[in-house]
Amino acid sequence: MPPAGSRFRGNCSVHHVGPRGPYGPDGPALYSVWMFDPTQNTLLPVMAPVEGVMVTDIVAAQPRAPQNIILDGIPGVNVDQDLATDGVGILDIKSVYDFDGVDTAKPSIQVLADPAQTIAPQRPARFIRLEKPVSIPDKDTVDLDDTAFGASNFMREIMGYAPVEPDGSVRIKVPANVAFQISVLDVNGRRISPVHASWLQVRPGEILTCNGCHTPATPQTPISHGRQGLFNAAYGGAAIGGTPFPNTLSTFTPNAGETMAQARGRVSCASDTPKCKQEDPSVNVYYSDVWTNPATAGRQPDASFDYSYNNAQQFMTLIPVATGCLDIPTGASAWAYNCRIVINYPEHIQALWDFPRQTKDPTTGAVLTDHTCSQAGCHNSQSATAGQVQVPAGQLDLTSGASNDVPQQPISYRYLLFQEPKLEVIMGALQPVPGPPDANGDPTEVEVGPYLNAGSANGALSSAFLGYFAPGSGSTHIGYLSPAELRMISEWLDIGAQFFNNPFDPAAPTN
Repeated sequence: MPPAGSRFRGNCSVHHVGPRGPYGPDGPALYSVWMFDPTQNTLLPVMAPVEGVMVTDIVAAQPRAPQNIILDGIPGVNVDQDLATDGVGILDIKSVYDFDGVDTAKPSIQVLADPAQTIAPQRPARFIRLEKPVSIPDKDTVDLDDTAFGASNFMREIMGYAPVEPDGSVRIKVPANVAFQISVLDVNGRRISPVHASWLQVRPGEILTCNGCHTPATPQTPISHGRQGLFNAAYGGAAIGGTPFPNTLSTFTPNAGETMAQARGRVSCASDTPKCKQEDPSVNVYYSDVWTNPATAGRQPDASFDYSYNNAQQFMTLIPVATGCLDIPTGASAWAYNCRIVINYPEHIQALWDFPRQTKDPTTGAVLTDHTCSQAGCHNSQSATAGQVQVPAGQLDLTSGASNDVPQQPISYRYLLFQEPKLEVIMGALQPVPGPPDANGDPTEVEVGPYLNAGSANGALSSAFLGYFAPGSGSTHIGYLSPAELRMISEWLDIGAQFFNNPFDPAAPTN
């Protein structure tokens, strides 16, 4: 390399300078290093050849100014010891309604945060979801077939949920050393924000703070995602300390400048058992109004609800999370840094279509109603009359038999997420409905579907499908699926509607 302190622009090269004979093999090789300077058009030696030494790799280097180095925090010194011990950090968002320093709340963050001016159903952002990528093993470990991914080319896991406070703030624990994305959700637990294309990560005990959300960087607005100090926050938190937020209870009285989530977390860390329980995520989706003060807001608190895997009346099929991660009977979260919701279509979604949904006479046991989705006579090609076929209700077959076009995937998965032939009964057999000839004069088939948007529970197709089960829709399907079951379908759609999200599941298709 050049002498210390010098500056250069050029290329290094290795030169063979050993003797060569005109009629015989080369003599012993000698190697040296030379520097070519294109500005001076010079080639100067940097290292003289040494017999018996082979130069194989060279690197050009030059001094540069000292760089800022961000060192890891030391637990118990400059990062929280308890967080580090638990293998987590903190994600602290001042307001999800802050986009690059602009208040996008309607009419404003302060109005949404005031229970006297806004009830919970009027707030668009209600929950936040933590999602992580699934590492795909190499083919020598598990040789996955492409059909294992289904409608997406990736797999995802869900790490947990937390409420978005009325002012749009969030403060929750997140696993350390794990790349994750966030999704802002509506009251149904469905994503309302664009897909978060940037991955975040925290170190043990680290507190990752941001003003809010960011639009993608463009040449016109070159704001790098996640960098602090590039613009002022649209929301400054509590104007003064020591008094409750407007028209709220004194349970979580803020210090000056604190958001609702920060005040809730600080008080919880000082007084709750277990410590800081208000900052714990959950594998369930809960809402409880801890803010509205009836005496000053002029109304009662908003109604509580939950979409819970713990609720045996709401969720009776296979739960897509380890039972040790489910909330304990006292209502406290049992979430830990390694809790994951893993949804595989055959185990969890197909099970919803096949689950018996019958009401029976309590005395005789006779079936009074049967709303099982995939039963004969409903979303099935078999009619209620034995031995006869039918067009599945709504041209949607929800049975689990192997599909004709992709046998590794069931008929229901293909009809929900892809285009499939429209069917009609001809002489007692199901046949595709013929379409007009194509440009080459070849016959075609009329197709139906898809019925769902892979990647969005709030997409037009997904919304129409899920809307059949919503109160007030006028549909005959109201109440057929519980809120917790609809929540699982919604989260599965939002993360990509994959066929499998566990590459090591024995049932996942392999080559």
